[in-house]
Amino acid sequence: MPTPESAQKKEPTVRAGLCAYGRPALEEVGELILQAGIAGIIEVKHYDLATVDLFDCDMAMVVFELNPDINQYKHDLALLKVVKKIQVVMLLVKEEYRQLIDDNKSDLAADDIFYLPMSQANFIKIILTHAASIKIARERESSRAGYARRTIAFGQTLVQNKIINALQLKKALDHQKRLPGKRLGDVLVELGYIDEDQKLHFLSSQLDVPLATPRQYASADLNVVSLVPEYVARRYSCVPLEKNGGELCVAMTDVLDLRLLDSLRDMTDLTIKPLLGDLSDITTSIDRYYHDITSNKDASALMADLDDKVEFLQDKQEEVNLEEIASAGAELGIVKLVNLLIGNAVRDRASDIHLEPMENELVVRYRIDGDLRRIMSPPRHSHQAIITRIKILSNLNIAERRLPQDGRMVVRMGKREVDIRVSVLPSIFGEKAVLRILDKEAFEKSTTSLGFTQHDLEVFTSQITKPYGMIIVTGPTGSGKSTTLYSALQQIKNVTRNVITVEDPVEFHIEGITQVQANSKIGLTFANALRSILRQDPDIVLIGEIRDEETADIAIKMSLTGHLVFSTLHTNDAAGAIARFVDINAPPLLLASCLNLIVAQRLVRKVCQRCRSAYEPPMELLEQLNLPAATAPTFYRGEGCVACNGTGFYGRTAIFEMLPITKDIRTLILRNSPTMDIQAQAEKEGMKTLRRAGIELALKGETSIEQVIAVTTEL
Repeated sequence: MPTPESAQKKEPTVRAGLCAYGRPALEEVGELILQAGIAGIIEVKHYDLATVDLFDCDMAMVVFELNPDINQYKHDLALLKVVKKIQVVMLLVKEEYRQLIDDNKSDLAADDIFYLPMSQANFIKIILTHAASIKIARERESSRAGYARRTIAFGQTLVQNKIINALQLKKALDHQKRLPGKRLGDVLVELGYIDEDQKLHFLSSQLDVPLATPRQYASADLNVVSLVPEYVARRYSCVPLEKNGGELCVAMTDVLDLRLLDSLRDMTDLTIKPLLGDLSDITTSIDRYYHDITSNKDASALMADLDDKVEFLQDKQEEVNLEEIASAGAELGIVKLVNLLIGNAVRDRASDIHLEPMENELVVRYRIDGDLRRIMSPPRHSHQAIITRIKILSNLNIAERRLPQDGRMVVRMGKREVDIRVSVLPSIFGEKAVLRILDKEAFEKSTTSLGFTQHDLEVFTSQITKPYGMIIVTGPTGSGKSTTLYSALQQIKNVTRNVITVEDPVEFHIEGITQVQANSKIGLTFANALRSILRQDPDIVLIGEIRDEETADIAIKMSLTGHLVFSTLHTNDAAGAIARFVDINAPPLLLASCLNLIVAQRLVRKVCQRCRSAYEPPMELLEQLNLPAATAPTFYRGEGCVACNGTGFYGRTAIFEMLPITKDIRTLILRNSPTMDIQAQAEKEGMKTLRRAGIELALKGETSIEQVIAVTTEL
């Protein structure tokens, strides 16, 4: 009679096929497999992809090359998965081809796509997880067929495949005894022996139920989701994702709950196809989709309530009736719709709302984490009524539709107060409105929360606490310059100092500070306001932006007469600010005397920490960044998950270039030296360029290296 040990030895290994169209493409992956030490678990054979009919394996690892073209891969991957019915098809791709693969992902029949180079530890984890899943599925089929006398337990399979060791299994089983009703997979996750993704993979194989993918979560149709009431989705932790004919795909945490499956079938009159899902992913999807369903229902109802009297807004402008326009803007449906647009934007962390009239539709887009996303399309005939409502709220002229207008409104949402800056611009199809959201609750006015490194924070703090001089922050529009200056004022303001700002517009109200709104229409320019401010006995002055020679001259003289002056400029880097001052006729002699610090900054998107994964960059990228290949740095990227809506990014942070004006820098300014010389001297004294600061942030896993390259330039 065979012993358990001999039975284990006879246990068939997982057959893996390493596939490519050419032998050279297999070398890198072959080396990874050789170093992984998984020969006892996986039997690897090399296959030529041109001979798909000869494949005989459980798992295919296909190495992607540019030759042949992507269409050949689409065809052959489909053959492997659909015709040959190979259980796991993996596509291994060099990082440089990521964009090509992303553009064609929907047509590639691969269960998983991984990018090279990859760390050995990560590669081993992926291979062993798939191997264990295949064995679990094999055991399930054997048990179902009834010809196996012995079934290998779930935990034993994980031990045999080196996912966990025997001692960890014993501890997990002991822990499970103290928690009646808790499943072994959940216990292993709780103890940290496997992660949630691995558990879901194993359960998927054991139960023969497919996993819900990030793409399915991110692209669910609201009409499909609404087939199941929200209270049912929340109570049973399930969410509908796709409808294919008479079949409804529903992600759920417990696919064995027959009562739930029957209820969903009766409720929808559809065949239910369960998908195994992670609880946090399902909860996030429920929060997002059902809120949007409510919003769209409200919007649809509001639009249905609008009667034909709104149509007059399409008439010629000469025939406009102001009373009718005002009443349209006060329609209950329009009021609720505008509130809905603003409320949803604040909820989704949007920085801007774009209302764009097209020829046949009205498009609403939100800018979230720096990127615009299309949200909804209210009926085209509601456009002018919506714009009128926005004008009424921001005190703009509702009769003027030929000229641009700027305004401001304050919205209170419960205890939350949001400032909104409004810009209305005439276009060929009507007025476009952009609402810049300045959320006071989301704005943390603290220098410690801006993203400074410890060194940058020390330099910045030492300069903003000086009694006089000038501090300049540079960068393009939307790079966070105002936030940095507000944070500085918040830190140094106190009752012993008179702080005055002149801005256009005033973005945030800071308690204890006098803020002046510039208005060029009535002659209240920056220069005129600054002359009056000088007679107000100021200690610290913030100038929203130095745009011309007159403003620059007053600012420099203020900083030379015992005042601390903060302001912004639009330049590409810190050293370029000096050339910009000279360009608007600021004397180098005075510049050298008044400048304390120049800060250049950019905003970069943060990698989603939930789906973050590490990878080793290709040699070409290291050469582009002037990084030594010998150090083999690790970068990070987001693979896309429910939390980040499939983007791989969540939130933004800043990178900084600090240029303190030292003695040597002052000498170069006096000599009117070129920007390159000032930059070189600053780097010699220890200044980190924006590119270098970004690379360091990418190495920490806070952002992606692609984001850094996109927002920085190297001279």
